[in-house]
Amino acid sequence: MLRYLIRYTGHFTLVNYGRRWISIPPVETDGELYLPGTTLQLQFQPEGCKTFEPLAAKIVKPFKPFTSAVVLLVQRLSDNELVILKLADRRLGYRSNDIEVPWTSSIEDRLRHAVRDIQAGSIPDWIELLRDDENPKRPDEERWEDWVWEISTWYWKMYNYDTELDAYRLLHRLQGRYIPRIFGVVRLGITSESTPLHPITDFVQGLALEYIPGICMEKLKPGADISQQEAEAISGQVMEGLRAIEAENHVLHNDIHIRNVVLREEDRSAVIIDFG
Repeated sequence: MLRYLIRYTGHFTLVNYGRRWISIPPVETDGELYLPGTTLQLQFQPEGCKTFEPLAAKIVKPFKPFTSAVVLLVQRLSDNELVILKLADRRLGYRSNDIEVPWTSSIEDRLRHAVRDIQAGSIPDWIELLRDDENPKRPDEERWEDWVWEISTWYWKMYNYDTELDAYRLLHRLQGRYIPRIFGVVRLGITSESTPLHPITDFVQGLALEYIPGICMEKLKPGADISQQEAEAISGQVMEGLRAIEAENHVLHNDIHIRNVVLREEDRSAVIIDFG
């Protein structure tokens, strides 16, 4: 079944030959940041609304390893509904550097100090310098201090966040069938300071998505968990979904893999996830 699906989905895969993104464990373990049972105090902006409202959610399960985003299964305290949070947290998962510069609280302190210096005009505006990879004034990476990598990683995570948010909105007619529904966006405060400084230091942005009870195709064993006939039927569903996605506003999923397909628990229908 896996070979059958990969044979077809390979035609849709795009390869990024740009910057090398690597995953480096933070010195202070990621488990300390998102422990099961922890209650997150979020600001939530429902789709179609212009304002944020408070939302409390308890972490049920973090989906590890974290890669381009932090993905959590959470339970809303208001109604016990299960929801997927996909957070663009620069501190965890893939980093925008080829050398081992993991996130630590001491780097975070230096970043906050540097942002204050940037705003005061006492050091170059690294936030602006790193906004564009093609900026001729952008210093060579050999000159970057450790906190500068936080800015670079933040830009990359926010690019993925914006890309996925745009994709879900462009594909609104397919939500609930081929792809999960998006409920809105969230902000999670990551500083104890009461005075706002900058989005990079103050909060993490993320998506609130429909939780699909089911199994990831990556976990299925051909011949053991699923028959060849059912595998071919599911592969056909995936291809149908991909064609619908491509036809809808010319959106192309650039990371087609069996790990990005979930089979609904109720009827084994295929749902395509991860557009970031």
